[in-house]
Amino acid sequence: MEESNRTPMRYQGLWGKRILYFLLSCLAVFALHCRFEIFGGGFPDSDLLNGLNKLYDAFSGPEFVDLLVLAAIYKMLWFADEKCEQAGIGTLIFSFGLSVLLVAAISFKKFNSTAFLRANSFQLFISCICIAGFWVMIYNLIRCLYALFPGEGFGIMETKAGKGKSFLEKYFFPVGFFVIFLGWLPWILMNYPGSGCPDSVLQLKEFFGEEPWAAGHPPLSTCIMGGLVALGRWLADANFGFFLYCLLQTCVGAWVFSLSMKKLRDIGVGVGWCMAGIVFFAFTPFWGTYAQWVEKDLLYAEAALLQTICMMEILVKKQCDKRDTALLFISTLAAVFLRNNGIHAVLPALLLLAIWLRGVSRRRVGLVMLVTLIAYEGTMRVLYPALDMGGIPVSESLSIPFQQTARYVCEHGNEVTEQEREVLEKTFGYENLFGYNPVISDPVKIRYRGAELGEYFKVWFGMFWKHPGTYVSAFVNQAYGYLAPVEPNIEAWIQEEYDYDYMRELGLYHVFDIKLAYVLAQIWHLSMRLPLVKYLCMPGLYTWIVMILALLLLKRRRYAALILFVPGFMNILVCLASPLANAIRYELPTVASVPLLLGWAYSWLARREG
Repeated sequence: MEESNRTPMRYQGLWGKRILYFLLSCLAVFALHCRFEIFGGGFPDSDLLNGLNKLYDAFSGPEFVDLLVLAAIYKMLWFADEKCEQAGIGTLIFSFGLSVLLVAAISFKKFNSTAFLRANSFQLFISCICIAGFWVMIYNLIRCLYALFPGEGFGIMETKAGKGKSFLEKYFFPVGFFVIFLGWLPWILMNYPGSGCPDSVLQLKEFFGEEPWAAGHPPLSTCIMGGLVALGRWLADANFGFFLYCLLQTCVGAWVFSLSMKKLRDIGVGVGWCMAGIVFFAFTPFWGTYAQWVEKDLLYAEAALLQTICMMEILVKKQCDKRDTALLFISTLAAVFLRNNGIHAVLPALLLLAIWLRGVSRRRVGLVMLVTLIAYEGTMRVLYPALDMGGIPVSESLSIPFQQTARYVCEHGNEVTEQEREVLEKTFGYENLFGYNPVISDPVKIRYRGAELGEYFKVWFGMFWKHPGTYVSAFVNQAYGYLAPVEPNIEAWIQEEYDYDYMRELGLYHVFDIKLAYVLAQIWHLSMRLPLVKYLCMPGLYTWIVMILALLLLKRRRYAALILFVPGFMNILVCLASPLANAIRYELPTVASVPLLLGWAYSWLARREG
C-alpha cells in the first residue's frame, strides 16, 4: 500500500521534470534561432501589434533544425541530470556571466554598441530570452564536460591497460613531429616562397639598413628573419631565404607541439587524446596558413609553449634541477625577446612557480626570473639606446584608454570642457579623435603626439566619472572577439602575388601557378565558414576553454595546477589590450597551449591529492 501511494507521486515528479526540461529546451532553441537584429514595428497605433510584428521577424533558421536542436538539448538536460553531479552555485554564476558576455559580444560585433540588448523594451525582452537560453545550454554543457574528467564517473583521456606498448606509444614523438610537419608542408610548398605582410616588410627593411632599427618589432625576430633571407640570397636567391624562415617555424612548430603532447603521454594521459592534439596542430587550417606567413607571431607562440612545457616538467617533478634551470632560462629568454609583451606572460608564472617550490628549487626559479628581468630591462634601457635604436612606442600599450577617450568625444563631444579639449589637442589633435574606429585602435593610436601623459590621464579619469558606460562600451567593442566565440579570424594571408614594391626589389616572387595559391586561399576562407570547423578559428573559444578548465581546477582545489594556466591567462589579458578586436594571431600562444592544458587538467584531477 505504501509503495502504491509513492508511485503516483514519483510519476508526477517525473512528468514535472519532463515539462521543465522541455520548456528550458524551447528557451535554448529560441536563443539559437534569434537573428540578433534590432527589430522595427509597423503598427504605430498598437503596442500589441507592434510587439507581435517584431516577434515575427525576430527568429529564423533552416527548416527542421529547430526540432533537431530541441531534441538534442532535451537529451543533454536529461544526461546532465542523470550522469553529472550538480556543479554548484559558482558554476551557475559563471555560466550566467558567460551567457551575458556572449550576447553582449554579439551585439557589439553587429552594432558596435549594446543596441541589441537595450535599444527599446522589446530588445530588452528578446535579449533576456537569449541570455536565459544560452545560460541553460552553457551551464548544462559545462556539467557534461566536467563529467568527462576523473571523479565524475568516467573519463576520456585515461590510458588503458594492455600487454606491452604499441608502435605509436613507443615512437610517439617522432610520429607526432612528422605528422605535423607533413600537415604543414603543402602550405609552405604550394605558396613558395611564402606570404609577406607589412610588419615583415618593415623588419626586412630594418635588417638591410633601409629603415632605422627600432624595438617596435622585436630585434631578435628581425635578426632571425633578415638573417635567413640574407643566407638564402647568398646560397641561391631571396625566394629561398624567405622560404627558410617558413621552414624554420614549421620545423620548430612540429618539434614543440609534438613535444607538448609527448609530455602528456609521460604523465599518463591516453595516447588517443595526445594523438588528437597532434591532429589538431597538423590539420587545423590556420596552423598551415601561419606556417607559410613570414611574421613574428607563430615563432613567438612556439617559444611561449616551450616555456610552458619547461614549467610543466618542474611542476611534475616538484623540483628544479640544473638541467631544468638551463632549459627554463633559455625558453624564457626566447619568449621574452621574440615579442615585446612576452615579459608580461612569463614573469607572473615564474613568480608563482618559485613561491610553490621549496629550497634550492625555489632559488633557481627565482634566479631565472631575476636574470630574465635584468636582461630585459638592460636590453631595453641600456643596449637599445646605446645602439641608437628606437624604443617601443608608449602608445602601443594604451589602446584601451585612447579608444575610450575617442568614443567619449564622439558620443559626448558637447560635454568636453575647454581645458579638456586643450589637453586632448596636445595629446592627439582634437579633431583626429573623430576618426575613431570601434574595432581597431590604430586610427587614434597613430595620432598620439608624444605629449605628457600625466595631464591626459587626469582628463581621462575625469571623463570616466561622467560617462563610465561609454568607457565600458569602448573596451568591450575593442575586445569582443577575445571575450566570447562570436567571430572567426585567421589573418595570416595567402597572397597570390607580392604587392609590396620593396619585396619585388628583393627579388621575391611566387614560383608556382597562381591556381595553387587560389586553392590555399579557398581553404583559408572555408575554414572560417564551414560548420564546426569555423569555431576552431575563434579566439574567444580558447578563452572560454581556459576559463572553464581553471574553474574546474578551482572547484577541486587543485591550486598548484593553475600555475601552468598563468601564461595563457596573461596572454588573454594582453589580447584585451591589443589594437584589434578579434585577431587569433595575438592569442596564438594560448591557442597552442590548450591541448596541453586539457591533458594537464585531466592528469591533476585524476590524482587522489591535489
